Amino acid sequence: MENWGLSVFVEQKILLDPDVSSFSYQMELTMVVVHEICHQWFGDLVTPVWWEDVWLKEGFAHYFEYIGADFLFPKWNMEKQRFLTDVLHEVMLLDGLASSHPISQEVFEATDIDRVFDWIAYKKGAALIRMLANVMGQPLFQRGLNDYLMTHMYGNAARDDLWNKFSEAMQREGKDINITQVMDRWTLQMGYPVVTISKNESLDNSVTISQEHFVYDTEAKIQNPELFNKSFQWQIPLTLAVGNSSHISTETIIWVSNKTETHRVGHVDGETWLLGNINQTGYFRVNYDLHNWRLLIQQLMTNPTIISVGNRAGLIDDVFNLARAGYLPQNVPLQMISYLSQETEFLPWHAASRALYQLDKLLDRTEDHSLFSDYVLRQVEPKYHKLGWPATSPDGSFMQAVYQTEELQREVMMLACSFGNKHCHRQAVSLISDWISSNKNRQEVSVLNTIPPAKRIIKWKVNRLSNRIPPNVRDIVYCTGVSLMDEDVWEFIWMKFHSSTAISEKKVLLEALTCSDNIFLLNRLLNLSLTSDLVPDQDVIDVIIHVGRNPLGRHLAWRYFREKWDILNSRYGEALFMNSKLISGVTEFLNTEAELNELKEFILTSGGESAPAFARAIEIVQANLKEFILTSGGESAPAFARAIEIVQANLKEFILTSGGESAPAFARAIEIVQANVKWHILFQEQFYRWLRKAPDG
Repeated sequence: MENWGLSVFVEQKILLDPDVSSFSYQMELTMVVVHEICHQWFGDLVTPVWWEDVWLKEGFAHYFEYIGADFLFPKWNMEKQRFLTDVLHEVMLLDGLASSHPISQEVFEATDIDRVFDWIAYKKGAALIRMLANVMGQPLFQRGLNDYLMTHMYGNAARDDLWNKFSEAMQREGKDINITQVMDRWTLQMGYPVVTISKNESLDNSVTISQEHFVYDTEAKIQNPELFNKSFQWQIPLTLAVGNSSHISTETIIWVSNKTETHRVGHVDGETWLLGNINQTGYFRVNYDLHNWRLLIQQLMTNPTIISVGNRAGLIDDVFNLARAGYLPQNVPLQMISYLSQETEFLPWHAASRALYQLDKLLDRTEDHSLFSDYVLRQVEPKYHKLGWPATSPDGSFMQAVYQTEELQREVMMLACSFGNKHCHRQAVSLISDWISSNKNRQEVSVLNTIPPAKRIIKWKVNRLSNRIPPNVRDIVYCTGVSLMDEDVWEFIWMKFHSSTAISEKKVLLEALTCSDNIFLLNRLLNLSLTSDLVPDQDVIDVIIHVGRNPLGRHLAWRYFREKWDILNSRYGEALFMNSKLISGVTEFLNTEAELNELKEFILTSGGESAPAFARAIEIVQANLKEFILTSGGESAPAFARAIEIVQANLKEFILTSGGESAPAFARAIEIVQANVKWHILFQEQFYRWLRKAPDG
């Protein structure tokens, strides 16, 4: 939290123990500190006129987290790489829901203020600022920003004040672009476009470009005509390049303002491919005809480095999400990741792992789940065996690699262990066993009085130096060990959680406890988290969410959430960020019709102020079910899908009219759950049908 001239941090966001902290934790702390320092200018020196433009301070602070981190640690390459997966890809998931909202929201009452501090303000704000900076070029962008700060320092400013300063900076360089006209489309409309690019068969060296509002649930446009009949259009700065197996052209920028346009480009024939949104600087998705997708996949298979690292990650994110929304067949993203054994950079692997984990949570309770996990392992194992585990020095300690290498190794290891690679499992079990052996046979001292004497607890001496597991992979090793080994290992990790004084280590240990395949232990952890002082209040939500991400704990966490809702809501209801995080986290992977009905019933009886978060949850579960119906619903699928839509529309109306402050989180919950359900209805069988025939290589 920043005040003018004073930044205040909770200890877990400022204290760092380098001996036990991973790269990701160091990165997180760096960016929190940079964020709060940035607020001295954006928010304090110049304050938004009104709450509707809170993104003017939060979006800029979030954007400069990555710029500032790059200044401090250039090798991290945050703005060109991690920004894509951690900001752009993440917020586009949220902003692709029909329950999203414009970045500038009207605020009439004091109770509306907390609602505007959400990821749309932070992450979409940062993404739009980055897009504008790339359109203007950094020198002009910085000049306009400097003028804005100097003109309005010690005072207030609105978004038009910012746009005017940027327009003036452009005009002084002879560039006549009305920034207000361009950016109002992006800030006053919800969502973002999908741009479809295809070769024009009737005109030589020409392409047809169209835009439409991207929504995961495309049927929502039919159900909500009052919203989608606005015919959203954006002024899109589309960068475009043409390439072939050995060459890619210099990018050109095309301003797309109409629903459909035709433009001349460089030489285009049957063997050249088109690539839009170069380096993913724009806030939109790009789709192509199937032939162009096949050419891009072939390029990745033969020579991926022709396409930039950022675009390789962008292609992966776009193709999975376009398939999820029904724009592409389900096999296209699966074919694309078959190139990963040749991928040597962290960012595309990170983009792929995020997409694969999301799919895995949708499929992990289906009968044919092994088809998917086996296919993923076939793509991952060549790189896993090549990279191996962190190297050890002669004294047995692990050596630290350079950042990009270590992050790539960690990403591949996590995929290998998560999807069942036996070598990865053995290695994790061996490291955990060695750690336990070095701590055994010590005097037993209990730190838990809440566990009945009949329950055997192994006590361990605290010896942090005995833990030789590399900090960067401890979360992988701990989770894998807890999931594969016996109850004694769970007790060991539990005791280590209590004895550790390093906040980053405590967080990793606590999350590892949620990986158990023992329902009794998961239930015990949930109860201890909420009803005792053994787990800090700020960590209770993470425990419930991570138990829900465990396929064996999903229904347990969902039931616990409903049973304890009054306690949870009274404790976290005022903190809308935490409340929304809890609702979304517990419901985002529910994907059966029964779970969707449970969610709807729960909202109708308990919604109250959290109605918005629950509405989002229902949307996600409904999307999951839709995918299931379309893939396995047979002839009944269309009727089943229509019935779901009618119920969803009625429930959303109830939530939005009676949900109170938490209505947005409820709305997202409904939409997400409903989308999950519909994915199963619409696409699951198609998905598995292709996997049954997929090549082994």
